[in-house]
Amino acid sequence: MLKFQVHSPGKVILHGEHAVVYQKPALAAVVGLGTKLQLRTQAAGQVASFQLDALNCTLEIDLKEFNAFLANFRSKYPGDKLDSTAKLMEEVRAEVAKQLERSVGSSPKQHTQRAFISIYYLLAGAVLTAPNQPALTLESGFQVQVDTELNVGAGLGSSASYGAALATAFLILAGHFDQSSYLQDENLALISHWAYESERVNHGTPSGVDNTVCTYGGILRFVKGQGFQSLKIQKPLNILLVDSRVSRSTADIVAKVRHLAEEFPQLIEAIWQACEQLVNSAIPLYESFGNAQDDSQKFEKLERLFQINNDLLKAIGVSHPKLEQIFTIAFKRGFFSKLTGAGAGGYAIVLLPDNYEGNEVYWKLKEELEGAGFGVHVTTAGGVGLRVSSLDD
Repeated sequence: MLKFQVHSPGKVILHGEHAVVYQKPALAAVVGLGTKLQLRTQAAGQVASFQLDALNCTLEIDLKEFNAFLANFRSKYPGDKLDSTAKLMEEVRAEVAKQLERSVGSSPKQHTQRAFISIYYLLAGAVLTAPNQPALTLESGFQVQVDTELNVGAGLGSSASYGAALATAFLILAGHFDQSSYLQDENLALISHWAYESERVNHGTPSGVDNTVCTYGGILRFVKGQGFQSLKIQKPLNILLVDSRVSRSTADIVAKVRHLAEEFPQLIEAIWQACEQLVNSAIPLYESFGNAQDDSQKFEKLERLFQINNDLLKAIGVSHPKLEQIFTIAFKRGFFSKLTGAGAGGYAIVLLPDNYEGNEVYWKLKEELEGAGFGVHVTTAGGVGLRVSSLDD
């Protein structure tokens, strides 16, 4: 019996949000919160069952039907190595629509539909590309339970985290690698690739940032269309993630900023250039913070950069009264903060010093934020990426 669990983290944008849309660099960091997946095979079963706690639903795949789908795909596209996944995506969408119509009778919620497409697509992809087993089928059922600490649609990379966890589980199930070898470079690249594919179900044309940082961890510098570089950090940063509890549409906010950039092109370009300089100034601080030399001075500089970055984001109009309330509460207590991601709601990050737990002011800050109705999570930015571990029932 195969049983294991996967922890796949979420992410925050530390610097460069919005500017990244205009070809400027941004820094993304993995956070300590994430998605937990548990998989257990059931020798006698003929069903794959998925309990998705965040969506409050259970989905099932009949393995006989799934194997028939695989056989049909293989005969339709003989020798297809899935170099292009468009055909598979198309076939999966048609198959899932057919199955949902039959089982539910009416259209399920969009979230549920996307979740089912992601699962079916990743599972089919993992089995169809199984090494040394060109005709692999799934003969025994299994149970998957997925739970997440990440709010869906809040800019914390929840869909990439979910995709990376599923991809890892299915790639292990199909024999691409196992619990002892998943951290090898080519296997992490495979996980990241399929997590990206899962993101396409949710976002159409994702940037590739979320799946990369969720898989590899740490802090990444990225420029749209130019790939990624990992920062060589000494240790993760302590942060407070504060949920404004204001939901928003990223697409709408990006469109508003684009309108502003068209109205005042030189002015907004100057802001993007300032954002680029800020990223360039931040990188050496992140890379050297934690080696004990002048750490308090480096931390103060990072605090200043947080404040400058936040003011630049306010200048393009992506703050919100609830975010302003968070900034004020933090600043009053001597802490520096900024919005992260699209803004206009979502999350703010408060930078915490090393010894924050022994600091009475920190506890007062946490209490005041919670008292004001915000969601507060103490975590880290820049820690480890995806991890697989044994499951002891």
